[in-house]
Amino acid sequence: MKNIIILIFATTSLISCQNKKPETKIKPENMDISLIKTHLKLQEKIELSEKDTDTTHLYRLTDTDIELGGQIVEQGMKNSGYKSPNKENFEKRVREIFETNCDCKYAGAKKHSNFATYIVNSNQENNILKTEYDYTYNHIFAFPNYKVISNLPLLHDIVEVNNNTFKINLDQNTIARNKYFFNDSRADLTWLLINDKEFLKTLLITFGYDKEEKINALVINELYGQYSTEIPFSNVDKLGEMFFVKDCDGKLIIRELLLKYVSTSTTKDDDRFIYALSSYAADLFSDDVNNIFEEKPSKKFTMEEKAKIVAYVANIESPAFYKFKPMNSDKAWHNAGTTLYNITAAQPEILRIIEKNNYYGLQPLKDVIESDQFAEEAPISN
Repeated sequence: MKNIIILIFATTSLISCQNKKPETKIKPENMDISLIKTHLKLQEKIELSEKDTDTTHLYRLTDTDIELGGQIVEQGMKNSGYKSPNKENFEKRVREIFETNCDCKYAGAKKHSNFATYIVNSNQENNILKTEYDYTYNHIFAFPNYKVISNLPLLHDIVEVNNNTFKINLDQNTIARNKYFFNDSRADLTWLLINDKEFLKTLLITFGYDKEEKINALVINELYGQYSTEIPFSNVDKLGEMFFVKDCDGKLIIRELLLKYVSTSTTKDDDRFIYALSSYAADLFSDDVNNIFEEKPSKKFTMEEKAKIVAYVANIESPAFYKFKPMNSDKAWHNAGTTLYNITAAQPEILRIIEKNNYYGLQPLKDVIESDQFAEEAPISN
């Protein structure tokens, strides 16, 4: 059976820790030991043996299996020194992490009576909910009653029963995730940044959790490196897909804290991310002849949405351009004009939409449009 990563909360994680916490023998207390034994036996049949081809022998996981796993995870977290938040704060934090900015193209959610499943659609299948209890996926399960989150909590991966006692083994990534999210443990964030990068990428790209600058830096830099070295040509434009997404109601979501990271990390000699976003803004009005995107940005967004995206890009790009371009860096700022100028010169409607929407409350953008610098390069509006 595949070894599943279980998200669980524990004591402060140190980089030198082993991948699993020491096994801890505990008494059942409020745990139903007989139920655990029963489902341990049942879960032995969630996959066929090499000689067995009769799928009727397979055991299909139920909500009871998941809830039982969540209860064991909670007990393991208590043993690890996890400080359990109250239910209200837990639920609020879970919504903030997995629901607020999620990209509906790659994520989904299913609410049960006592837990919620946050689907990671890594294979972009049509019906992602069919994979909810498939242990080969890394979906996230949130348990409000137990105040923990976990990957699919298969019992054989987290508990061993001996007579009327059992040992709980919690995966260090699970411990670190929970302690970072709900105990604000910076040491556990350090662990995740080194040992759990794929999860952090999913956290940001799929679910849109952009509230941690160190995660933003890790993911943006890694993706930029990946896209810039793609063959036969650089595809840094694709970075924009992480900043501008659609929720499950088809509404545009702009991940503003990601944009803030781009703004603060831009220097005289480094316009990489600004350039990538500027290129993406241009793609909103092109045919994507090189087939960079699975879904063409020009088709994905309405003109109103395109104007808002251009506005948010220009809000950080134009001030930086005017500041750093005159320095004549040999490493950056080679574009002749700003994105705002280049786009509004060809698409004057964009400027009118931005002004009609009172610049979306973006003061730097308003200052730019009303500035002499922009007037010198901007098209004359009708």
